[in-house]
Amino acid sequence: MTCKLQPMLSLMPLAAVSMQSVVSEELAVARLGIEKIQADSTKDPSDLQDSTGTCETETLGREFITSYMHECGNSSQFEVQITGYFAFTSVSVSISNYTGDGAKFEKKIMVNQGEMVRVRLPESVGIKGSTKFSKVVLVKADKDISVVSVSNKHVSPETTVLYPVSSLGNEHYIVTPSTQSLDSYPEISVMTYEDCNSVEVHVKGKLHYLTQVYSTGNKLEIKLHAFQGYQFQGIGDLSGTRIVSEKPVAILVGQGCFCNNTKCNHVFEQLLPVCSWGTTYIIPPLPWQKVDEKVYITASQSTTVLYQLGEQQETVTLAGGSVLQRPVKPFIPVSISANVGIQVVFYSVGAAVPNSSHAFLMNVPDVASYCRMYSINAQEGFENFALMVANTSETGAIILDNQPLRDVVWNRVPGTVFVWGMRTLGPAISSHAVEHPSSPFALLSVGTAAMDSYGIPGSCRKNVTFKCQTETLQIKEPLEMCKNVFLQGSNSEFCSFMNSTLVTLETMCAQDRAVSLQEVARPFGPFLNSSTLIAGGKESEGEVASAVTFLLQSVELAALTAALKSPENRTQIVTTESMAIETLVVPAAGPCDEVFRLRAQEETMDIHCDTVTRAVTEDSWAVAFISYSNLGSIIDKRFLNEGDLTADEKLRNCHLNSRVVSGAVGDGRPMNLLKPVNFTLRHRQTKKEEEETRCVHWKFIAGKGTWAEDGCTILHMNSTHTICSCDHLSSFALLMGLSGVEESGPLTIITYVGLTLSLLCLLLAILTFLLCRSIWNIGTSLHLQLCLCLFVANLLFLTTVKRTGIQVACAVIAGLLHYLFLACFSWMFLEGLHLFLTVRNLQVVNYTSASQFKKRFMYTFSYGFPALVVAISAGVNPGGYGTSTHCWLSLERGFHWSFLGPVCAIILINLTFFLVTLWILRDKLSSLNEDVSTLKDTRLLTFKAIAQLFILSCTWSLGLFQVGSAKMVMAYLFTIVNSLQGAFIFLVHCVLNRQVREEYRRWIKGTRKPSPTTQNFTLSVSTVTTSTKMVSWGEPSTSSL
Repeated sequence: MTCKLQPMLSLMPLAAVSMQSVVSEELAVARLGIEKIQADSTKDPSDLQDSTGTCETETLGREFITSYMHECGNSSQFEVQITGYFAFTSVSVSISNYTGDGAKFEKKIMVNQGEMVRVRLPESVGIKGSTKFSKVVLVKADKDISVVSVSNKHVSPETTVLYPVSSLGNEHYIVTPSTQSLDSYPEISVMTYEDCNSVEVHVKGKLHYLTQVYSTGNKLEIKLHAFQGYQFQGIGDLSGTRIVSEKPVAILVGQGCFCNNTKCNHVFEQLLPVCSWGTTYIIPPLPWQKVDEKVYITASQSTTVLYQLGEQQETVTLAGGSVLQRPVKPFIPVSISANVGIQVVFYSVGAAVPNSSHAFLMNVPDVASYCRMYSINAQEGFENFALMVANTSETGAIILDNQPLRDVVWNRVPGTVFVWGMRTLGPAISSHAVEHPSSPFALLSVGTAAMDSYGIPGSCRKNVTFKCQTETLQIKEPLEMCKNVFLQGSNSEFCSFMNSTLVTLETMCAQDRAVSLQEVARPFGPFLNSSTLIAGGKESEGEVASAVTFLLQSVELAALTAALKSPENRTQIVTTESMAIETLVVPAAGPCDEVFRLRAQEETMDIHCDTVTRAVTEDSWAVAFISYSNLGSIIDKRFLNEGDLTADEKLRNCHLNSRVVSGAVGDGRPMNLLKPVNFTLRHRQTKKEEEETRCVHWKFIAGKGTWAEDGCTILHMNSTHTICSCDHLSSFALLMGLSGVEESGPLTIITYVGLTLSLLCLLLAILTFLLCRSIWNIGTSLHLQLCLCLFVANLLFLTTVKRTGIQVACAVIAGLLHYLFLACFSWMFLEGLHLFLTVRNLQVVNYTSASQFKKRFMYTFSYGFPALVVAISAGVNPGGYGTSTHCWLSLERGFHWSFLGPVCAIILINLTFFLVTLWILRDKLSSLNEDVSTLKDTRLLTFKAIAQLFILSCTWSLGLFQVGSAKMVMAYLFTIVNSLQGAFIFLVHCVLNRQVREEYRRWIKGTRKPSPTTQNFTLSVSTVTTSTKMVSWGEPSTSSL
């Protein structure tokens, strides 16, 4: 198609039609329309239908055109603010036919999701006077963006939302603010896109073009080339001028050198085409408003309008092309309804000093165009506000920047079901996301500063759902890094991976139809086998962690989105080679007690239906559970930082022993969990008894990925499965490793040397107790039995504890060790009891003989009790005897407490006996006859009592303290002391016993004299004898311990 370069102008007088005649002809229409208008004002926005509009106005798109009107006075600064909604969005900003500064202007940038980038334009792009121009600013992107045009002059800024080329129309009605200033003039800019175009301008008012003035009734016919435009300046108000074009055009209106309340204001706004006009509008008052503002209502045909300011209603009938001006008062909202589509433009007139503000124009969105998701840009240096209009019952679910909107005072809009509210934003230039999960609402971005103010409608994100947005603080840094890589034209396998993943996610989420889980899982499978993820080397760990984190988030969001797009399919399940997914859609009902179980491969997730804190207005919410087949081999133990493990004991030789699973709820954003979620994870390898299990989750902070333990605990565990309970949702796995004391060479040497020495000493003690008749008594019998049991146990332990080759033989050895060590403790218990009774008998006359009691029961108890414990333990858990490394008790199911329980009980009882014995020795020993109380051996008795307690109890208690940072120290102490226990027994009961030493001397000398059977008194920890003249023990001879 070709068209001439020069425009063709023709003037055609139009017949004047009086307003009064039009109103008279339409009285009947007005009467019929009132009822409809009043009914529409109380409807929900989702139920309203545009009576006029046949096209929808979008604020997101990929191609935009605009121009800039040159302001009066000083120089201006022009810029476009571009907001991205997808990662790695390439944007080109250029000026057609621009030759300023001797070169073309084109700037290429890249924006990420939620990012706003400012592009400064040359000052010479401004259009002066009434003229044709070719300096059309073109913004093109490969993904949807929104664009705000800013014309910024000192104390005179102005902004407008640019509408994409796809939303341009063929018919527009002009609105320009009225002014009394002779220096102020209205401006109109008409631009076409990439094709030639024919434009008709039906003038209303006085229009100056080139050297001529055109008045009401004149029609201008103009031919435009691609990327060409005309700027007209008016003489007085041009409101009501109609512009019709063969192909869609962009229309900007403005007012230059506008001086109502402040100096040298400039306002401009891109107008909407007639086809996108609506029938119902609501205008909230400005936060800083002190004077009456204005609203312009434009009709394209005969229209009945209901204007309501607070509680006051007014009905007006407008002819086609008429523009009605009405006030907007401080603190009072306005509602406007019409029987057909109308254009509503808000005009802030500005305020005089001392609280001065700048004038601005702003399109008011109609109720039918309200949407659920917006982006707005807070301007630098301004006190920025978000003005919102929402359904009265839906305000509680509005979310600002992924956080619930709090502390907003909502005010009723009289005559409607709506309320309006205001939220202050920060002063820094930034992009904000505001959304409601189900109910459309309106959002206006306004701000004020010293002699400055602005106002623009929020950019509606009709085709971009937050459910498919993956930008988080964790991946913002790698996204920014890749953006710079792409801008430089460099190649990066990691960035290509990120981009491919994003494209897959965005493509899936952009589908209007229901999406199956099969379609979700299939494209993500190849990414799990990407060389980016399986790359090795320390330098690539950061990229691998970033890629994995991004992939996990993407799969979760995609699965949840697929579930929410198919709410009729309550449960969906899919299994592929790389992953398994199950989703569940739950209607939003009241509180419930049901627990939902989702299964993926061999793992399960149990989640309570009241776990998620969600808005009551949501129709439903989704749960997704994902199990990855091989992801654990990618994010393995090299991503483990021991500082992230909360336990005192660090794991050795750790590894992931389960599949990596992910849980997600709602629509992909972080949710508050009212109740913990339980995961049942199957072990890839059977858990070894010496291994410890930790429930860990994947955490990505400051560019580093790691497995962390916080927030998760173990509910149950066996050799094949572990149940983890977590107070948050993320990606989880099982970490297993050795936490006990690592077997070392020094410990092994100490064990063998110490046990060998103990066996020798125990053998000597046994021979002594058997051959030394002078010390034969009950106490000697107790020592003898203890030494025999301990000798056999130590010998068995030293020779067979590691013979695990034959499972049955190993179990028998473990059972024998269990029995023998328990028998040792049983004899230890009887020694403590006998010591206590003997010392107590020192002060009690005719007390029941301790020796008779012990002779009657000690053998039955000391060998019967351990047998009973072992029999019960073997019956309850026969597999508890023998492990893969030692012939000892298993740690599974707490089986080791079948030994530790009785041991702890005997230790506590012996401690009690010892304390009571010391008390008796301190307070009662002096009450005996003078011969006893003055004996020097009292100290020896006390010392041997302490030594006996140490031998019987304290050495074994060291084993209970092998935890935490002191584990290794305690392990050495336990090994040394217990290995030498036989030596201690020989030292205390033989070497330090006076009678035994005398017997040793006789043996050494080769002589043997019979010892007397009765002695006055011999003090020993094992022999305490009193004369029959002093105490009657129930036997003719003395009683000894």
